[in-house]
Amino acid sequence: MISSTRFRFNCLLSSLSWHHLKTKRILKASRHCYIYPRYYSTGVSRGGGQEEQQTRHPKRFLVDCSRGRKIDDSSSRVIVSHGATTNPTNGATGHSKYLEHGDHDDIALPIDEHSYHHVYIAVGSNMGDRFDNLMTALSMLENTNVNDVSLAGNDTRTSSSISSYQEQEPLIRIVRTSFLRETEPMYVTNQPSFLNGAVEIQTKLLPHALLRRLKDIEKKIGRDLSHGIRFGPRPIDLDILYYGVGVVGDKGDGDRDDDVQIMKSSILEIPHPRIPERTFVLSPLMDLNKNVVHPINKMTPGEMLYELHSKKDDHDEECPAVQVLPLPRGRMLAFNQTHIMGILNVTPDSFSDGRGGHSSEESVDEAVQRALELVKDGATIIDIGGESTRPGAKEVEVEVELKRTIPVIAKLRQVSNVPISIDTRHSQVARAAIEAGADIVNDVSGGMFDPLMFATVAELRVPIIIMHMRGTPETMQSMTEYENVVSEVSKELMRQSRAAEECGIPRWMQVLDPGIGFAKDLEQNLSLLKHSGAIRTLVEDVPLLLGPSRKGFIGKITGETIAKKRDFGTLAACLSCLVDEKGTLAPTILRVHNVKGVAQGVRIMEAILNAK
Repeated sequence: MISSTRFRFNCLLSSLSWHHLKTKRILKASRHCYIYPRYYSTGVSRGGGQEEQQTRHPKRFLVDCSRGRKIDDSSSRVIVSHGATTNPTNGATGHSKYLEHGDHDDIALPIDEHSYHHVYIAVGSNMGDRFDNLMTALSMLENTNVNDVSLAGNDTRTSSSISSYQEQEPLIRIVRTSFLRETEPMYVTNQPSFLNGAVEIQTKLLPHALLRRLKDIEKKIGRDLSHGIRFGPRPIDLDILYYGVGVVGDKGDGDRDDDVQIMKSSILEIPHPRIPERTFVLSPLMDLNKNVVHPINKMTPGEMLYELHSKKDDHDEECPAVQVLPLPRGRMLAFNQTHIMGILNVTPDSFSDGRGGHSSEESVDEAVQRALELVKDGATIIDIGGESTRPGAKEVEVEVELKRTIPVIAKLRQVSNVPISIDTRHSQVARAAIEAGADIVNDVSGGMFDPLMFATVAELRVPIIIMHMRGTPETMQSMTEYENVVSEVSKELMRQSRAAEECGIPRWMQVLDPGIGFAKDLEQNLSLLKHSGAIRTLVEDVPLLLGPSRKGFIGKITGETIAKKRDFGTLAACLSCLVDEKGTLAPTILRVHNVKGVAQGVRIMEAILNAK
């Protein structure tokens, strides 16, 4: 998502507080911005009312966005107001600008030199390698420069000023992504399913300039903008949803963008007119910001989604948007079910099932056969690890870890298409494993052990499982001091999740793991399991992996000293953490040894929860 030359710089910043990276100075709109419309209007409050003035001017003007007043002259037409703004088309009111533009009103100076503007963009694809198309589009967006934005006229002073400014700050910043969903096509139904999501950006491009850049990206990725079927198949689709952001409870106190726009031209309408009718847009918007408000109907994504579903009658077929985790080679891990990750340790010293740890052909074949048995038992992912992370375990040399894991991964990939995760703290092992055929990186250190891990995973464009742990396996059990384990673990997970985003790993490529048994005592492990729904809320609904399998806390409660005999306790722990705070099945991966038993129990629990 972020160009490779920026990986290391961004990762160096990952230790900084996220709040320093997203200050109000960045998020708030500029006090001054250029506008290229046909009319200018400002509302002046007098005696509790608002008086509108309209004038025509022969050239562009500069608007003081904090007061909605003209600074110098303009051409064309605009209606600009702050405070209570009225849309002359439908009478809607709110904190926004209403702009009725021509097609190229901002073309002479398409860049706001003073401020970034908050924008939500819908992304989708249903042709070719859909995920690669989306990631390519994001990369092109983030690398936008002045040469990508056409400038009209011969104002060399203006062009020079913009070019100079571009050298200092990017025109577009990717703030965060939603999760991705597999959705059935709307309108034209005889086409492949779509991969849909949404992206939150900050941009200095004004609306029509941003639209031109989006269309340019679509064209370069292969979309036929001249002869393509409307609502038909497309390798990439990029739509502006909102330009400027208002939120629930917004009272004009400065905690929001001051440039929420309602505008319409022959080629662009903001907000996007079909937001309220599209589940595949509303769900990603909820991922990004549950409190963002539609500037016309004044509803949040959740309210619009509820209204949309309430309009369906009992005979309407529901085509749900299924959340997915993208995998290499065009595959998807769909969260329409709980996924069971089968543990395959190729170490001589795992606390539960060490399997030798040497790379002879016989031992590799044995490990692959065990993996295939796990798949037969119900595993949808195989997690292969070459370093024991049991309490007190010492670090294994990278060369040893590579020798243990890579032959098994390569051989398993030859005989099965099952998703494979590599359980490692080392970026070198992660890279070699993905190149050998693995699909997911499972880092028990959450990216804190190897400073190159996040940059490596971002470059490889594969999902990462970020686990919470303090210290190392050798020292972690001496680091169990928490005032509130649920909130602190969640906070630390979010810190690492955002650090991963800064390094180029979007949220739709992340899974978080609270680290059951890692730097936690008995009561803390139980608290994390009991409040797993709260953890989901605190980490903003990123999918969770939980790994209570055969852990010591089960033995302490049951008195079972042999790890392999703790499977019944493992099942109980697993079933306790499948739902969110509303009691709804949530995207979950369970990492276990006894796949068959847990898979059977999970399927029964899912059936019970889904029953009418």
